[in-house]
Amino acid sequence: MVRQITVEPLIIDTFRPYGDVIQLEGNKNMVIANQGTAKRVNHVAKLENLREASGPVLQSAKPNMCIFSSAPRPTTSGHFKVGLLERHPFSSQVFMPIHQQGATETDPDAPCYLVIVAENGLDDRPDLNTIRAFAANLTQGVNYKANSWHSPMVAIGQRVNFVVLVWENGVKLQDCEEASISTVVVDLKPLFKKLSVSKL
Repeated sequence: MVRQITVEPLIIDTFRPYGDVIQLEGNKNMVIANQGTAKRVNHVAKLENLREASGPVLQSAKPNMCIFSSAPRPTTSGHFKVGLLERHPFSSQVFMPIHQQGATETDPDAPCYLVIVAENGLDDRPDLNTIRAFAANLTQGVNYKANSWHSPMVAIGQRVNFVVLVWENGVKLQDCEEASISTVVVDLKPLFKKLSVSKL
């Protein structure tokens, strides 16, 4: 039997077991900066490079700030199928949306990408009983905790560009581990209401 879940809104407290939501509103660490002309949110995400704590056992890693340009993923009748999750065992990973093509026509508060996560099971694989999907918009970024299972980025209905920050050393299984999973279907319709039927 195929497991089906329903997309949820991305909220700071709800997402905390998996990492951080990076957004201006709703954060408690806000101060006024730049002679009163800016809002600054301190410590908006916990950045982790766990290789340092392991000592000489692991090859050291360097921070890699890169850009992902994610094409919209295929959906069927308002549903998205998940068949693979990944994790970065020794590093957190930040995704922050940046300027989009056609941004003048885009509602920044409308959801445009999915954040799919699951807890680690007793077998050291994703526990599908805990899998969840969150709808994120262009004003929100995410920071996955080190060793947190998540889907590769899923843009919905439009291309989304991200600045990404992750610590990497070029050793495949230390940088990124993938796990194929039984298909999970995400119902997008409750929150992706502004997408046309053709895009869904």
